[in-house]
Amino acid sequence: MHSSNLQKDKLELIEKIIHTDDQKTLVFLKNVLSDDDSNFKLSEEQQNLVRENTENYLSEKDKGKSWDQIKAKLIAKRNG
Repeated sequence: MHSSNLQKDKLELIEKIIHTDDQKTLVFLKNVLSDDDSNFKLSEEQQNLVRENTENYLSEKDKGKSWDQIKAKLIAKRNG
């Protein structure tokens, strides 16, 4: 992105933030822009699941599913 466009985008965003009266929006933006990533920690169980799934993928034990398989499953789920 060109520097002047970047500056323009920043100023427009600042303007929107200044004029918002929605507390939920401000809290959301504060959390997004926060350097504190402690809200995004995985539990030990979640970390183990990610490790296991990654190992299965890399070792080709789990080759995933085709789009047709996923689509059929979603359609079946929707139709009950």
